[in-house]
Amino acid sequence: MSEGALFTSHLGLVHTRSRFRLWGADLLDLGTAVLLGWGAARALDLERSLAAVLASMASLWLLVGLLGGLRGWTLGRRLFDVQLVSAQGTPPGPLRALLRAFTTLPDLFLVPLLPARPLDRLLRVHGERPAPGLGPWLRGLAWQLPWVAALAVALGFIALPTRHEAFSYLDTTLIGWKCCHGYRRHQDTWMCQRSLSRLAREAKAHTPEAQPLVAQCPEAAARLAP
Repeated sequence: MSEGALFTSHLGLVHTRSRFRLWGADLLDLGTAVLLGWGAARALDLERSLAAVLASMASLWLLVGLLGGLRGWTLGRRLFDVQLVSAQGTPPGPLRALLRAFTTLPDLFLVPLLPARPLDRLLRVHGERPAPGLGPWLRGLAWQLPWVAALAVALGFIALPTRHEAFSYLDTTLIGWKCCHGYRRHQDTWMCQRSLSRLAREAKAHTPEAQPLVAQCPEAAARLAP
């Protein structure tokens, strides 16, 4: 018997049989947290601060991990059909799940190299497949739809220009100037329409930076006309 086989046997099947499913689920959950955090930072017009963007992503990652510890499920784990459980076969709970949020990142790099996740073993958690069947999987996936909705909202904020991006586009670029003055070639573009809409909203909200820009942008002024 090889050393790898001996090591795997020593660890037990619970730590090895679903590790790649759990690895894929963790990668998907990490991507979800990154997108949600990025979208939240843009929604709050904090996208110019790298520290704020990273803090937003980290906060969402901790939230995903914390909520995932209540029942052992996240969006990624539902899609990969693997539940995170403790050594007793129960959900790990919020405290252990919060600790796992910090240990998951190094474990992600170790999974392809080792037959088991050492930090998951330290926390006494592992992935476990539920009873097979399409019906239970679909019902469980329905509980994750709020995360799907949150992702859709985050992607919307990522796609739309922030206040700084809209103002900079209209105020400092030639294309933005043409957008403001109704050049047909540029007026119907995504960036032009969304930037004009953002400027109009900010002007209605009496944002100080918006007022002088509206005076220089006839298209935005027309949107505000009664």
